[in-house]
This record gives sequence, structure tokens and C-alpha cells, in this order.
Amino acid sequence: MKKRVLATLLAGLMVIGSMTGCTKAGETTSAGTDKGKEDGKIKIAVLPKMKGENYWDACQTGAEDAIKELQDAGVDVEMLYDGPPQDQATNQKQVDLLEGWIAQGVDAVAVGCVDASAISPTLKKAREKGIKIVTFDSDSEADARDLFINQASYEGVAEALVENAAAQLKEKGYGPDHPANVAIMGQTKTDTNVEAWNSNVQKLIETEEYNWMKLQNKDSDIYYPGADEVEVQTQAGTLISRMGKGENKIQCAFGITSMTAPALASQYEAATNKPDADEIVLTGVATPNALKSYILNDENPFKTGVLWNSMDLGYLAVQAAYQLVNGDVAADASEIATDRLGSSLITDGEVLLGDPLVITKDNVEDFDY
Repeated sequence: MKKRVLATLLAGLMVIGSMTGCTKAGETTSAGTDKGKEDGKIKIAVLPKMKGENYWDACQTGAEDAIKELQDAGVDVEMLYDGPPQDQATNQKQVDLLEGWIAQGVDAVAVGCVDASAISPTLKKAREKGIKIVTFDSDSEADARDLFINQASYEGVAEALVENAAAQLKEKGYGPDHPANVAIMGQTKTDTNVEAWNSNVQKLIETEEYNWMKLQNKDSDIYYPGADEVEVQTQAGTLISRMGKGENKIQCAFGITSMTAPALASQYEAATNKPDADEIVLTGVATPNALKSYILNDENPFKTGVLWNSMDLGYLAVQAAYQLVNGDVAADASEIATDRLGSSLITDGEVLLGDPLVITKDNVEDFDY
């Protein structure tokens, strides 16, 4: 009798031991094989700041490219893509979607954060459930994600914006002996990337090289229209009406989001009493397609934009999410390799996509996003 009980206990311990050796989706056993989940499918959820806007549509295309590449390589992977509409691009809308994906038990989430601090508790909750978290375009708190895919360094984007704006202003007669007043159109104060560009633009125009570009009043000359298209256009129109020649006018406006930059250009064209294009400079961050008609219009003062390859950004975010799940890369790795982009460096959990792209009349028609 005692021998039977002992045998039963030993069998039970063997079962428990074998259970502790189980791997979740993407983890490899000591033999190097991917056991996967019960259904064998890896699910990656992608959450943009908003849907139905040119920049994020390009990111979605890149994300879809990554999924197809993986599927063509024989990986059983599925992408869930959803986000709030433009006029409801709030943290709460993002959290609602995240909660649904957590309940579904997705393997990874790639998210462009509307509000870094507000979304972080939900991302931490997901990580506690074993879900890998990648942020892209705009980061969360560092301890709420595994990797952040940064499109370009904050300093690099700001430098490209200021350098090109300064060159155009000098062509129009401004400089150390003839200062120019500047204004900045952001989105919201919780956008980590936009506010980082904002901060770095302000730092640059305080340096000796650019201190003739004056931000006279931060309360009135920095705009936060939010993500509602109507409000963005309204505030862009207000800013255009303040532009022109004179000490009390604005000579240079930076639109540092994919909505505010084209809004400045379009409101210039819509203005009844336009400031002289030879006296002002418009520039900002947006996709080539969103800026094309304005840059190619000789009568519009919007002549250069700054961006990066938005499709590559979406692609790398999904690839990073998959590789985290599959164990090909870890949060403390020094680089990540993909077929499309080759090797990308990782520093303190941040993956840098590359240098910013300066969009001009010479290259604006070379891009399809």
C-alpha cells in the first residue's frame, strides 16, 4: 500500500516538473524549438494615437508589411490594429482598447502613446500578464515597456527644423542684425515626442548661432490645439493672421505634428489677407504627401518639412514586438536585426530608426506616404 502511494506521489511530481518546463508563445526549449501556444498563433496588437490620418496610415502600412514578411517566412502571426478616431485621440480611448487586448491575452502590443504617464499603469498591467510592450513614435514611462522605437533623435529632428528655417529666414533678410519672431504649434502637452521636439527647438534658438530667432512669449506663441482637426485648422488660421513683417508679428512658424504642419500651409492658402510669402517662413513635421502640394506651390512659404520613413517605423515596431515574444531580442539587447532595415542600435531600451528626412521640392515627389 505504501509503495502504491509513493509511486503515485512520484508520478505527480513528474507531471508538475514537466508543467514548469512549458514555454509560452515564442519561447524556445533547450532543444531550440518553438513550442508556441495551444493554437500556435502569435497575436500582436498595434495601437496608433489615432486612425484615419496620413501619418498613422503610413505606419499601419509598414506594420502590415512586417506581418506579411513574417507570414511569408512561415510564422503563424496575426495583427490586431485599432485606435481612436482623430477627434477622440485620448488616453482613455487607448486604455479601453488595451484592456480588451489584455483580456484576449495577446502576446505583444505596439503603441504610440497619447499620454506617457497616464497610459503607463495599463501597460504595466499588460506586462504583468506576460505581454510584451513596444512603444513607437511617442514613448511611455520607461518601466512600462520593453522597447521604444524612436523615429529619430529628439535633438536631430529639432536641429533639422531650426537649421532649415534659419537658412530660409536668412534668404529673406533676417539674421543677427534683423531678428525674427517665431511661434510653435504642438498638439497636447502630454505628447512625449512632440514636447521633446518643442523643448529642443527652444534650446537651439537660445544658442549663439540661432538666438536671433526669438520666442517672445511662451504663453501666447506656443499653441496646443489638440487632435481635433477643426480646432487645429482654427488655431493655425489664427497664427497665420499674426504673421508678417514687424516687431509685433510672427515671421516663422513651426508646426511640429503631422496635423499642425499641413494646417499652417493650408490656412495660409485659405487666408483672405495673406502675409507676404517673402516675409515669413512656415515649416514642420509631416508626411511628404501631406506637404506635397504646398511645397510645390511657389506662392506658399512652406518650403521644407522634416520627417522619417513612417512605414519603416510601423514595420520596426511590429518586428520588435515579434522578436521580443519569440526571444530573438531582449529589452537589454544592444541591437535588433530585420531583413528590411538591417541592424538597428538599441541604447537603454530605445531603438533609433535613423536620421531625420528633410523634405523639399527636390524630393517630395519621391515618396508614396
